[in-house]
Amino acid sequence: MPDVPDKPDKLKRQFSTHWQSSTADSNLTLHGFRRFKTTHLLNLRFLEAEIAELDHAIYQAGLSLDIPPSTTDRLGLKHSKRDKDVPEFDDAAIKQLVLRLRGLLQQYDEALISFNKIMSMDTFSLLDDEQSSSQRDDLTLYEKYKTRLLRVDQGPRVHLDPFQRWLHKLLRKFRYWRLSNKPKVDAEGPVSRNNKRKQWSYQSTSLISSFLSRLVIALTTSVFLIVPLALLSSESRKGVQLTIIAVCIVVFSFVVTVLLKASNLEMMIVTAAYAAILSVFVSNAPEGVK
Repeated sequence: MPDVPDKPDKLKRQFSTHWQSSTADSNLTLHGFRRFKTTHLLNLRFLEAEIAELDHAIYQAGLSLDIPPSTTDRLGLKHSKRDKDVPEFDDAAIKQLVLRLRGLLQQYDEALISFNKIMSMDTFSLLDDEQSSSQRDDLTLYEKYKTRLLRVDQGPRVHLDPFQRWLHKLLRKFRYWRLSNKPKVDAEGPVSRNNKRKQWSYQSTSLISSFLSRLVIALTTSVFLIVPLALLSSESRKGVQLTIIAVCIVVFSFVVTVLLKASNLEMMIVTAAYAAILSVFVSNAPEGVK
């Protein structure tokens, strides 16, 4: 237990740190909060274990009644393992069991829903925010790189392509590599010697990866349209034209499947639209080209 006289100084230091974070100009510092993923999972595991004990007791109590299972036996009660000594439940014990079960199930359901919402939120690495990173002197550089913060000012992350996720990870690794090879200098704190506020560095990995992924997808789409049209315009043999179209469609479908998070229906629609574009070009080609 810490000494009581140290508590006011600790709160004073925390207030100074939290005030700088709550009045920062960067959205990463202003709206970045830790998600405590491992702690949330640990809490869910403890709740799960407590409910599992009650669930086992309820099943054993039900099996001890020797009530024949239904014809379908969807739960497989005929094959359930029975304990040798099953305690009898009176009204008081059943009431206490029900009240405890209701409380645990409510906590468990709320924790599951909350954790699902937390994991769907946009994240960034602690290293992306130099100001918040400088306040965590209890972590190594690699631990800061692995620590994830939540962007509470943004909506849930409902769609993220595999290519964009790969760019996101690559940008985080690049920042970690750059900072790990950066020469260490004496930190002057948020206020430098000339009484000017230090200029912190930030990296909006999500924004950069979104822009780069859109740019790459646009360039890739242009290549898949220009290259086959250029090849088809100079080819008059029908068999070669069909071969070019077939190869382009297969490669295009593979690229879309790998880079984009598309459903089966969206995949079919995109592939059919791409095939229709190439087919229309061939069908409308001049007679001399055919």
